[in-house]
Amino acid sequence: MDTLILGLSIFFTIHFLPSIPPLHASLQYKLGENVFKGIFALIALAGLILIIYGMREIEFTPLYEPPAWGKHITSLLMLIALYCLISSEVKSSLRMITAHPMLWGITAWSAGHLIANGDLASVILFGSFLVYSLFDIFSANLRGARPNGRTLAIKTDLIVLVSAALVVVGLIYFHESIAGVPLIA
Repeated sequence: MDTLILGLSIFFTIHFLPSIPPLHASLQYKLGENVFKGIFALIALAGLILIIYGMREIEFTPLYEPPAWGKHITSLLMLIALYCLISSEVKSSLRMITAHPMLWGITAWSAGHLIANGDLASVILFGSFLVYSLFDIFSANLRGARPNGRTLAIKTDLIVLVSAALVVVGLIYFHESIAGVPLIA
């Protein structure tokens, strides 16, 4: 449990930095943008590695029984999550609605996994990502983040949706290899 908590603490501490603009700007100025980004990425990666190791070492401790329909809702939320995550890079029409497609993707991913998993480690992991993503959306909006208001061709949106669906299918089949939890019996 300690490794998971340490990993989450490191990962989220570095990711909370942009919500403190004076500190963020000062560090970026002192270190230079590229060095700052490199250090940021290395610290985030260290946190992520500790999170992965922490999840693998925790004993299964049930907290609640996930609903029977939880895996189906999670699959739908994963489609939404991946659509949002891909849209954060591809600039789909989703940017017309929100300035935070990646954070909404993390919100959908974590909410889906909280529905499908009722153990302590999952609640800590996915609950912390859910709280972080909602906080960061709120914080970024306070700092002036707004949707761009532009729409793109429907073709781009369809490509993003089909790509997200293909990734969901791949995740369903390879989830055990990726996360150690089989989704197909």
